[in-house]
Amino acid sequence: MVFLFWGINFSKTEKSDFKGENNNYQWMEVVKVVDGDTIEVKTSEKNESVRLIGIDAPEIEGKTKEKGIESKNYLKNLIGTEKVRLEADETQDDRDIYNRLLRYVFLKDGKMINKMMIEAKMAEEYTFKTKYKYQEEFREIGK
Repeated sequence: MVFLFWGINFSKTEKSDFKGENNNYQWMEVVKVVDGDTIEVKTSEKNESVRLIGIDAPEIEGKTKEKGIESKNYLKNLIGTEKVRLEADETQDDRDIYNRLLRYVFLKDGKMINKMMIEAKMAEEYTFKTKYKYQEEFREIGK
């Protein structure tokens, strides 16, 4: 007996593929820095919000407003006018509850923005539910 499952997607969340031909990463233009842990990038289809995995930056409202604005501006300066490369983490969902992509973000020189934000004390290490790829490294930096 043969069972055919035509067009049925059994995965919890559909993974977004931001790789070009031959698995070369696609470089994306940053359209906007929302805050210290969220950016918006331009894809071939539309603009996408991206939440940086493993970090939590101060909010730009309320008691942490000053530090939140400082963190946002720091992130803006890190990215400047560069395009960025996004990397998913198989241990994490593809998107968060706000439908933002969950990604590590890299500059062309290979530096990871998520890590740089912790090093600069502009964000803290943050684990949402499950251990992520760089958790131990981020926690060590944040000490």
